[in-house]
Amino acid sequence: MSRFRAAPPWLGRVTARWHRPRTVLRRPTDLVERIRWLFVLCALSALTLTPIGVLIGGNAWTLALVTVACVGLAASWVYRYRSRQVPPVLDLTDPLCLLLFALACPQPAIALGVVVPALWFRSVYGGTGRFAAYTVWTCLAIAAAVPLWGVVPGQASWTAAAPVLGSLPATVMNAVVARRLALTLVDRDRDRDRETALAALGSRLIGVTDRREVIAASWVTAEAICRATPGLRAAVVYEDGSDTLRVSGTAGDFVHRPTTLPRDLLPAGDFGKGPVIFSAPAVLALSSGVSSEWVCVALPDTPGGHLLLGASPEVPREGIVATRSMLSQVALALRTCVALEELRAQAQTDGLTGLANRSAFSAALGEALRTPGTETWVLFLDLDDFKVVNDSLGHLAGDRLLGHLGTQLTSMLRAGDLCARLGGDEFAVVLRDASESDTRVIGRRVLELISTPVQLAEGMARIGASVGAVQVRPGSSETLVVHQADVAMYAAKAAGKNRVQFFHPGLLQLDDQAAAEAELRAAVEGDELVLAHQPVLSAADGRCTAVEALVRWNHPHRGLLGPDAFLCLAEETGAIIPLGEWVLRSACADAATWEDATAPVAVHVNASPTQLAHPHFVDVVRGALTDAGLAPERLVIEVTETTVLESPAVSATLEELVQLGVGIALDDFGTGYSALTTLRSLPISIVKIDKSFVAGALTQAADQAVVEAIVQMADRLGLQTVAEGVESPEQQAFLVAAGITALQGFLYLPPAPVAEFAGWLADNRRRSAEGELTPA
Repeated sequence: MSRFRAAPPWLGRVTARWHRPRTVLRRPTDLVERIRWLFVLCALSALTLTPIGVLIGGNAWTLALVTVACVGLAASWVYRYRSRQVPPVLDLTDPLCLLLFALACPQPAIALGVVVPALWFRSVYGGTGRFAAYTVWTCLAIAAAVPLWGVVPGQASWTAAAPVLGSLPATVMNAVVARRLALTLVDRDRDRDRETALAALGSRLIGVTDRREVIAASWVTAEAICRATPGLRAAVVYEDGSDTLRVSGTAGDFVHRPTTLPRDLLPAGDFGKGPVIFSAPAVLALSSGVSSEWVCVALPDTPGGHLLLGASPEVPREGIVATRSMLSQVALALRTCVALEELRAQAQTDGLTGLANRSAFSAALGEALRTPGTETWVLFLDLDDFKVVNDSLGHLAGDRLLGHLGTQLTSMLRAGDLCARLGGDEFAVVLRDASESDTRVIGRRVLELISTPVQLAEGMARIGASVGAVQVRPGSSETLVVHQADVAMYAAKAAGKNRVQFFHPGLLQLDDQAAAEAELRAAVEGDELVLAHQPVLSAADGRCTAVEALVRWNHPHRGLLGPDAFLCLAEETGAIIPLGEWVLRSACADAATWEDATAPVAVHVNASPTQLAHPHFVDVVRGALTDAGLAPERLVIEVTETTVLESPAVSATLEELVQLGVGIALDDFGTGYSALTTLRSLPISIVKIDKSFVAGALTQAADQAVVEAIVQMADRLGLQTVAEGVESPEQQAFLVAAGITALQGFLYLPPAPVAEFAGWLADNRRRSAEGELTPA
């Protein structure tokens, strides 16, 4: 079988023509090219040294003959090396020049010193058939020098034939060995190029998560494999249910790329068990230039997808192995892309309702803020009387109702809109390219949908909703838009519920940040802030071991506001400093009133980045403990991962607090960076698992795995774990089985005023002392 061509495309190199000459004296780096370079130098050296005896003792005829022969051979060899071409005329010129060289030598056998290097150099070019013909013509030329010896003037009338004819078998064997070695070198070089292409594909696919990039990289590799396998053609086809196959791409030297192929060209057989050989139909043979053997290989993980490989006279096994290895790498990369896409979808989806989650809502709102020229509105929805459903029909019924609402809301909104569940019974809608009248109509339709009674297995559920609407204006921030929508929603609730309220400045009665800061500071000084307390229970025995203090604003006009309604503005205006100090001092004072040596209760207080970065924060903490007479061990400061990682000064503050005896809890773990370095490098003693993972732990395998992993990791690091947002006995059972340390959520007590919590705590202590409590 022919292994070399006149202008071979193998080894991934473009054929060098005279417009890209090779310098004979420059040593190539490629193995095969280096062998060619060595052989041409040896041949030229032999051509230079062998004629010395002729030049010394020869006559004018022999000098003329040797000059013509040497010039002809040198020109032929240099042309072959530089152009990588073997024209048939040169295969005839070389034997003729060798004949002239033999006639000019004192003995014809001397010419064998040039014949052997010539054969070795010729062995690394062209097909095997052409090389065999070249060898035969060369041997015939040397043999013909014996009878023609006496024709040259000045030479003897005859010469012995035995030295020449006796050397010809060895010369032929030299040619056979040279050709075999050349083919072995080429095969090894081709193997190396295929391996290099596959290795490059593996490196290129590392970290690639875009399916299109994976496909593009695979075609680059397919072209490299075809170049490294002479004559190989490759085509990917897909069955589309018709009588034709769709061609998605080709590699190799196709005459022209077909767009479709007949369906019946696919051979019968199980493609999953290995390559299946078939004969190419006329349309494939004409487009590819290969009419002999073709092989069909099934594409992994792609029903109806096939890779067709063709070559003459047969498809090399090495090409099949390389392409199947490429397909395996591509299939693995595509599976990774699919898995990452699913994870991205899960990260942007609320597990209970199937709607977008808070993160997806923030991304959509951020995109709207960055896209000028489009009118976008935001609706905030808070379900009215949803707690009644939970209390009367049970939490599972409430979950089913939320799932039903998610389906209904998705079906009624327009294609470009986004509906998200922000948590609990709060929803948000982003309306793109909507006017105020469109927003009003959609808001009313949402109210009608939510107000429609829903028949559940547990009974009839009747709820309503309060909707706040605000326009996304250029120059606004996400925090401001959310705050305004929240204000409008609370205004709708205060006005009688089940209505749509559009935001206007009069709702807030704040014209700028200075006024907002003044109102917040007035709230601190005017006793408008109140604390709500939520217990943290030991998972082992149900005993209350800690309480989280949560701030509320008893606004004189808007009623009781949750932290989401004002903490962002407090952070932006700097009012968080006096507000946070009030929360810290009040929480410590409340905790001191619950003093019980037999059942101590720690108080958890959230601290913002601004507070932790303040130079006097540690002094404020020390003063709050002293004034309340509370032991430092009874205070726990809760921080988030983002707070810790974004400010180096925070780490120093935490170290000072720990030295003071105060505990540090990492809040909402799993929603930020979730880095092991956070747990390992900071003085954290408690890890609080975010309620979003607890909510999905019963339905999402990923959330279960995250909760179990966090608990096990914290346990090995000697840290306590608290699960937030526990709302059902089933969630509690799962968390206890996972090894959680403590539990917190509505299942035990919603955030309650200090008096209500004090009564609950007294009852919990009594039941614990009398042995009435059971492990949570």
